[in-house]
Amino acid sequence: MASIKTTKSMAPVPCLVVENLTKDFGGLRAVNSVSLTIELGERRVLMGPNGAGKTTIFNLLSGTYPASKGKILFFGREVTGLPSYRRAALGMARTYQITNLFQKLTVSENIIMACQALTLTKFVMFRPISSHHNLIDRCNRLLKEFDLWDKRNTPVKNLSHGVQRQIEVALALAQEPRLLLLDEPAAGLSSAETQALTLLLKKLDPNITILLIEHDMDVAFEFAEKITVLYHGECLIEGTKEVIKNNSTVQEIYLGAE
Repeated sequence: MASIKTTKSMAPVPCLVVENLTKDFGGLRAVNSVSLTIELGERRVLMGPNGAGKTTIFNLLSGTYPASKGKILFFGREVTGLPSYRRAALGMARTYQITNLFQKLTVSENIIMACQALTLTKFVMFRPISSHHNLIDRCNRLLKEFDLWDKRNTPVKNLSHGVQRQIEVALALAQEPRLLLLDEPAAGLSSAETQALTLLLKKLDPNITILLIEHDMDVAFEFAEKITVLYHGECLIEGTKEVIKNNSTVQEIYLGAE
């Protein structure tokens, strides 16, 4: 893994810096001059009502959409014009609102494919995957870490939505990311499944920076160290959980207070 850049004072540079990020779809401005600075290892939550621009920002960060204006710096390196696979190779990984798994493959097969995705072994056609012991070992570690060992040979389609969400996070971590983008991981989960997922996220490596989109207020406030609230594609307010909870504008616009 590449070393983390430092400034002259030897302080680590932020994991992610977004400068005046803007995205236009024809005459519609979905994201308007959003700026963010997210430090190494930070747990940040993006909140806001539907249409606030949260998922569009994720698509810009991951390279799914090109930015109309602005800059994206990843550990001091500008990645604004890089395709998504280059950003993944640099250490960005993400999940999606809609479950994005190979439903007919087993849990192990899904995770092994994710482990292999950023390695040269994906180009080796004449060796069985079982011969790549480092990939198998990493897959087994993830299965145990996410309490999926007993389900390793089960086709994903036979598992509950909550377990599939856990598998998605495991797949993202299989790439050994430095920045993990989680798009509403608790969407559609029961209360018990949400609690289990929240505990799992809190146990992740503290050196991994996590940016989370979440509508579930309990998950957001339980997980976040800092929260950015978006409204109509712009940054409305940013601060600690206490600042966000007590802000009257957030209560009126997002929480439904009168």
